[in-house]
Amino acid sequence: MHRLERIQAELRRQSLDGWLIYDFRRSNPLAQPLVRPLLEGNVASRRVLLYVPAAGRPTLAVHAIERGSLKADLPVEVVSYSSRRSFDETLTRLLDGARRVAMEYSPEGDNPYVGTVDAGTVERVRATGVEVVSSGDVAQVLELWTPAQLDDHLTAAAGVVAAKDEAFAFLAERCAAGAGVSETQVQALITARFDALGLVYDHAPNVSFGAHAGDPHYHPIPGERDAVLAPGDVVLIDLWAKVDRPEAPYADVTWMGVFGEPAPEVEAAWEAVREARDAAFRAIAEAYQAGRWPTGAEVDRAARQVLEAAGHGAAFTHRTGHSLGLDATHGRAAHLDDFETRDLRLLRPGLGVTIEPGAYYPSYGIRSEVDVYLSEDGPLATTELQGDLERL
Repeated sequence: MHRLERIQAELRRQSLDGWLIYDFRRSNPLAQPLVRPLLEGNVASRRVLLYVPAAGRPTLAVHAIERGSLKADLPVEVVSYSSRRSFDETLTRLLDGARRVAMEYSPEGDNPYVGTVDAGTVERVRATGVEVVSSGDVAQVLELWTPAQLDDHLTAAAGVVAAKDEAFAFLAERCAAGAGVSETQVQALITARFDALGLVYDHAPNVSFGAHAGDPHYHPIPGERDAVLAPGDVVLIDLWAKVDRPEAPYADVTWMGVFGEPAPEVEAAWEAVREARDAAFRAIAEAYQAGRWPTGAEVDRAARQVLEAAGHGAAFTHRTGHSLGLDATHGRAAHLDDFETRDLRLLRPGLGVTIEPGAYYPSYGIRSEVDVYLSEDGPLATTELQGDLERL
């Protein structure tokens, strides 16, 4: 089975007896990389269980009416149930001898990215006498990059940086010429560059001038919201793309500039955000040097403390970073977050994440974003770390 050895090694590392995967009509996003290949060609209209023990062959449980449409050569044992009673009996047999199992469960709902199994199903499992713990660190072994995926990410990162450079060169040229330039003009230039490079993206980039940069997820729309750059405006460009392959991870960068000299408060906010970004990177590096993997929550706190000390804590209204995904720029592995959620998943080797603290005010916003690959020896920045604001 796909990555079975890694999963079972993680179960043993945590002294867990197994991982019980529950899915109902794709209700469990974290489980799809394992479950969907097993159900290929199957309607899967009923509840599905996949039990992966810490050692041995996994078992797939499906409804009796759907067993016949499964492939004959699956790398798992297959059992079936029909009634509610037989579902419970099947569950009891699957968990026979187990004491602690992982499920997509988050204590007190602290991390909705992990806690996707409904409370009733967790209760049903607990009724068998088994302790249920979070599968967060088990499930994310499915998100560890292969060498080929790292290569694809680096290709995308080079393309994203090239598009960023072209966008800021265009802005500088227009400003020097005294010519107007709109957010959507820059947005169109970036997407054209991505298209020329053969990179794909789920939607167009964020190009924000002035007050629009104070909205972290602003994006311009032609004819509806589309600012023209004015002297003194900050420029925030957040752009992302990937190689056109299903298993290729995204690259994602945010870069900052200003038309003319920045106001003192803008320069001060930039310096604080830059330091928060670097503090997060150092927190990961120092944890690896100490022989451990930090949690996403821990790294979020390292960045947030810098902005709080500089007086920008209330203006930092989102998590510090996210894992880099395959079908969207935000992935399914650990996020750098102890603010919106409490992400206790480990930042382990093989994952790719962003670090992107920010500070947002009514007249401007600041964010700095770098991509980081977690190697066995520690974090590696795969995109540039911006030092100073681009002067336009």
